[in-house]
Amino acid sequence: MNMPAESSPFAFPKLDGSNYTSWKEDMKVVLMDRGCWSFIIEEDKPCPEQATEKEKFNKEAWNILKTNFEPTSKARLAVLIDEFFKLKFNPEEETIGIFCKRVDEKKTQVKEAGFEIAELLIALQLIRRLPAEYDHLVQTLYRLKDEEFNHWEVEKQLVNEAG
Repeated sequence: MNMPAESSPFAFPKLDGSNYTSWKEDMKVVLMDRGCWSFIIEEDKPCPEQATEKEKFNKEAWNILKTNFEPTSKARLAVLIDEFFKLKFNPEEETIGIFCKRVDEKKTQVKEAGFEIAELLIALQLIRRLPAEYDHLVQTLYRLKDEEFNHWEVEKQLVNEAG
């Protein structure tokens, strides 16, 4: 990324000790845009005879940054879990699809901080603080069989209901 900031369509703050989570997401977008993300997640392997030393160690460098900057303390985890359970759909500010995406993003942040939220809790979070106009759908969702009650099915039903 040797592009000057003014010519790059992706301008975001440099990594420091307090912005790893947002920096990581911004950098991931840049790497995906430039077709490099598959090397980080090791889907594609550069040909050893063509790869530079720098290219060979991209994944290792990414992991070093993650180890040194990603907040994974119990305090950080507690904050993320609180944020997850405080998520509420506001139909005046977002669509139900955007709300579902926010729940999914927060779930991912909690997972990256070292804790996996149970599928049942994710599905319940999607419907537990909805406006009254969703009450009928919520009651219908509560009647789903246990094996069908997951966040993907709940999300699909919510989006279908919203039209």
